[in-house]
Amino acid sequence: MGETALRISASLEHWLVAGAFLLAWLWITWLCLRRKPAHGAHKADVLVVYASQTGHADDLAKAAHRRVLAAGSSSHLVRADHATREMLSHARQIVFILSTTGEGDAPDMARRFDRKLLAQPIDLSHAQVCVLALGDRRYSQFCGFGQKVDAWARTSGAHCEHPAVLVDDLNPDDLGQWDTILTQLGYAPLDEALGDPVANWVIHSRELVAEGAPGETATPHSTGLYRLTLAPASGSMPMWEIGDLFELRTEDGHLRDYSIANRPGGDEVVLFVRRMVAEGQVGRGSGLLTGAEIGQPLLEGRVRPHAPFRPPSGSGPVLAIGAGSGWAGLRPHLLHAHAQEKPSWLVFGERGPDETVPLFAEMRGWLEDGTLDRLDIVLSRPATGQGRYVQGALEERRAGIRTFLGATGRVVICGRLAMGEACRAALIEALGQDWVDKAIDEGRWRQDLY
Repeated sequence: MGETALRISASLEHWLVAGAFLLAWLWITWLCLRRKPAHGAHKADVLVVYASQTGHADDLAKAAHRRVLAAGSSSHLVRADHATREMLSHARQIVFILSTTGEGDAPDMARRFDRKLLAQPIDLSHAQVCVLALGDRRYSQFCGFGQKVDAWARTSGAHCEHPAVLVDDLNPDDLGQWDTILTQLGYAPLDEALGDPVANWVIHSRELVAEGAPGETATPHSTGLYRLTLAPASGSMPMWEIGDLFELRTEDGHLRDYSIANRPGGDEVVLFVRRMVAEGQVGRGSGLLTGAEIGQPLLEGRVRPHAPFRPPSGSGPVLAIGAGSGWAGLRPHLLHAHAQEKPSWLVFGERGPDETVPLFAEMRGWLEDGTLDRLDIVLSRPATGQGRYVQGALEERRAGIRTFLGATGRVVICGRLAMGEACRAALIEALGQDWVDKAIDEGRWRQDLY
């Protein structure tokens, strides 16, 4: 009996000693890992700061970062909200690659940077700064956020040898100017592809799911919303995650992004595409997708990561809001919420003329089988002539929204920019600015607006 007790005691002592060594090792490892990012950022010669809304600025920033490293310079890649005064004060060169959202606003991942660092000039007299600004000339504040950062850098005393490069709708010529500037700085182009390689794709099916809304000849209008399925003409289906995009390359070199409407793991990609016509000309991307011959490998494209629209963090109920082709972006998020066994509420709008179209049939089917817990459909141009908008439905249901979301609820919005901004304003009225800001900071708010 005594010998057994001694053996147990010795064994326990050995385990305690081993455990102490293990805890010490874990503590030292954590400290090293914790300090490494800050050390690397502060010592890097070149700081590449990016703010992306749809992922293109992210791609371009990673490419610039690799070019700097390939040239033998130390470089640190950082999203705008993670950039600090200390980082900026140590960099010999700062490369800003920035998208603009709304009417000149900062993307979600640069809101803190916009509020805090851009509030007043800082000393950047030691640094060379160049700015790549992504935007769309259809909006009055073209590349507004990128131009704001460029002006702030100049006011802060930075050496800005080149004017900010303003890129209209990913125009290849505009991007070519940026490529030239990086080359002049000593960062030669790299022969590499970002993400999945471009391939030929085949349209397997195409179905009209909602009628078009007639408009004036000179005004952009829709001739219908279509559901399409695509797959690579050869090879395996690329991997993707919820929120990712299908990037179509048009014949004239332009890029068009479309939300992938199905969850990963299938043998096809599902898209919802609205065919748009303006001044008698069909849209570059929508015309190609809705007009290409079924079964022919005529499309060039790839799957592109879109990290800002990944499933929201947290485990609360999901309020999904969208309209038109925004159904593509919402669809996998709602399926994901159902798989998590979390309540979901869809508020969705379409132009009209009635609720009998196939698009709504799927939504009603999800309500019946329990995929959705609540569903509100609104028509802006119904046959009756008494239209409503999505933001109006949110305003009518303020109390219900507050109860449904509580303190931990999640919000996903997808659709046109004007719709998204109006819905955001309605939710601020319903939930309060603090609730919305906290949800955005915690990753419980996701939006993809175009």
